[in-house]
Amino acid sequence: MSIIKINDLSVEVIRSARRKTIAIKIQNGNVTVHLPKLMPLWLAKQFVLRKHHWIDDKLKKYQQRPPERQFIEGELQPFMGQQYPLLIIQEPQRQRLHVQFDQQKLVITAPAHVTSIQIKQSLTRWYRHQAESLLIKRVEQLAEQTGLQPNQVQIKSYKSRWGSCNLRGDIQLNWQLVQASQLIIDYVIIHELCHLQQHNHSKAFWDLVERFDPNYREHRSWLKNHGHQLVIM
Repeated sequence: MSIIKINDLSVEVIRSARRKTIAIKIQNGNVTVHLPKLMPLWLAKQFVLRKHHWIDDKLKKYQQRPPERQFIEGELQPFMGQQYPLLIIQEPQRQRLHVQFDQQKLVITAPAHVTSIQIKQSLTRWYRHQAESLLIKRVEQLAEQTGLQPNQVQIKSYKSRWGSCNLRGDIQLNWQLVQASQLIIDYVIIHELCHLQQHNHSKAFWDLVERFDPNYREHRSWLKNHGHQLVIM
């Protein structure tokens, strides 16, 4: 295994006979450079040097990420832009987990010896159920306000996107969006509604988005910088 070292930065070199170009990947704080099998190592080092500041910036943002949620008693969980503590009540006679939101906290009533994985699964189902009603209702409201009517709306699971709109006029929204504030939710919905008229990211598209969300740049930036806080892995 080859390693490129630049000051305190260590980059693992990964070669592939199928690769035609060079690329840098950062995952879980680890940096790798991927290159064609016969490319000289000195070219890879030059490439890493050119990208050094970009790598540093990405690593700093990774280090500033909040720790992954543990789904334990008292931990704060986001819902509609607010943070609510998790209260876990264990009842030996109970067979299934139940999630209830009481405006001040998220209460999970669970069997004895419940695990954090079970809490996570139960809360995920609850979030998705909330998204099915709250997000779809909000699409209907904004569609009426904008005059942009989708064919249908679906709640989906996505790893790296918040919504999508296909050529048939169907809109899909990531259920995890229900954890964000109303302003962020509205931006994503408006973004997808505008794709009904402009199925691209041209200036005309962004002008249309701005007509319905004058602060869309701020909301888009928030998602880019903080959206990972909403992701349940």
